[in-house]
Amino acid sequence: MRRAAALLSLLLLAGCGGGGGDGGGTTSKIDLTLTLWPSGVNGDSVTWQLQCEPTGGDHPDPAAACAALTSVRDPFGPVPPPARCKEIPESGPELAVLEGNFRGRKVRSTFSRASACVTPRWDRIAPVFPAGF
Repeated sequence: MRRAAALLSLLLLAGCGGGGGDGGGTTSKIDLTLTLWPSGVNGDSVTWQLQCEPTGGDHPDPAAACAALTSVRDPFGPVPPPARCKEIPESGPELAVLEGNFRGRKVRSTFSRASACVTPRWDRIAPVFPAGF
């Protein structure tokens, strides 16, 4: 009887959070912090958490942001600028930093709309950077 009680205790303990260390929550494959300066670096900023695969966080539209991130092969990579981009007027002062974990890879990347030379990179995953919040 004593042996059965000990075995039952061990089984109960084994089933009570015996691994992972995540407090029972799920672990997202994409876990990013987004800091956005809508009026440029001299203005105020706002910060959101974004998780994808599964979707979560306090981002205003995590489903759209995750769809944008996961539809691009490398959302943090370079984008070819448009022809003669230096002749196109400035797009806007917005600046954003994304940092965290992207499918097992640590990332920290800056996105800007400072000129037509860098705006295509922003536009490629634009739902990540919500407007009008």
